[in-house]
Amino acid sequence: MIAMQKLEAVIFDMDGVLVDSEFVYRQGHAAYFASVGVAVSPEELNQLAGSSRKVERVLYEQWWERSLGERISGEEIERREDEYWDEHPISYREIMNPGVPETLEELHSLGLRLAVASSSPLSHIEKVLAECGIDGYFEVVESGDELHQSKPNPEIYLLTLDKLGLSADVCCAVEDSDPGIQAARSAGLYTIAKREERFGFTQLGADVMVDEIPGVIGAVLGYGQ
Repeated sequence: MIAMQKLEAVIFDMDGVLVDSEFVYRQGHAAYFASVGVAVSPEELNQLAGSSRKVERVLYEQWWERSLGERISGEEIERREDEYWDEHPISYREIMNPGVPETLEELHSLGLRLAVASSSPLSHIEKVLAECGIDGYFEVVESGDELHQSKPNPEIYLLTLDKLGLSADVCCAVEDSDPGIQAARSAGLYTIAKREERFGFTQLGADVMVDEIPGVIGAVLGYGQ
């Protein structure tokens, strides 16, 4: 195992890790689909947590046709749902996970480089990071929205490593969802999981589990021990 002094970077997922957005998104999805008469179970809504927009669009099409007998594209359903979100904006600063700025500052002070690898669109990632006041900590911000394969495929992590100019054995990832953990592990990254019990995740495969984001500091300091 790699000694701690060789660790050079920490790559963060965003939704569910830096901000507690997945729960808010699930509430919004449920409210929108109920408003248009589309029946979706809590278990089905859980499939959206940690997924990409490509995956969401496929599920949207299936749910819409099943309930309404109408076939329309996932992109069109997504456009209609975006109008709901415009009327119900989220304050990302208010739902930032406790201790995130302090954790990023401490990791930075330890000389670690920081990056974000999220399945969300780049414009959305940049908006969230800026609103939370933490955008300045990350030298690489990578979106999986336009990649050929989304998590659990490791493509986003491999691209992030390439942009950092680092190999996987000197980096670690912080994730919460099963697809994210699988993607990080498949890329060869030591993986820290933020505990999440609301969406049916198993979180199997993570190297270490932390209850809150400040726990990442201890996990990083214990790396290779």
